[in-house]
Amino acid sequence: MSRTFRRHGRAIRATFGEGELELLRSLRDQLREALASPDPDDPVIKRLFPPAVLGDPEAEREMRALLVDDLLASRLAGLDALVGLLDRGTLHRGSVRIDLVDDEPMLVLGVLNDVRLAIGARIDIEALDRGSVTDDDPVSYRLALMDHLGWWQEQLLSIMGGSGIDGEVGTDGASGGDLPGGRGEARGDP
Repeated sequence: MSRTFRRHGRAIRATFGEGELELLRSLRDQLREALASPDPDDPVIKRLFPPAVLGDPEAEREMRALLVDDLLASRLAGLDALVGLLDRGTLHRGSVRIDLVDDEPMLVLGVLNDVRLAIGARIDIEALDRGSVTDDDPVSYRLALMDHLGWWQEQLLSIMGGSGIDGEVGTDGASGGDLPGGRGEARGDP
């Protein structure tokens, strides 16, 4: 499987296949829907906005009143910014290339993290026994998706951390590869 993120001069080049772009847009829409009218009992909301103050319900309510609106607005802006990055990509050999500069790699990293947390909350990852999940279990796709997004995060972190595993990108610009399990369709809600 090819790497999706590589160092390219001062930028980090992301190369996505069409299925990956559709998937990212779909995940953005699904997470946006969950965040648009946050239900405090929704496991996604509980995971993305954990308690800031433990053991003091009144202090927790006050803290939430101060922070949640800003955090929510920031997460929604990040989702929209990610799609803006995807839209500015250029087609190259059947894939789309996007050069991430300045704070854009951190933005992508943050959105990937939010999406992984949302998927994990939906499938109750903390209580899930991965060994008992079979290939035909609906949860298996979501686990594969979480793993794939985690692999993207590892690539970005490696490059941002300065290890530069791949060095400069050559002129061939390797493709981001298929979705986990060889699925080309975008499905699976967070």
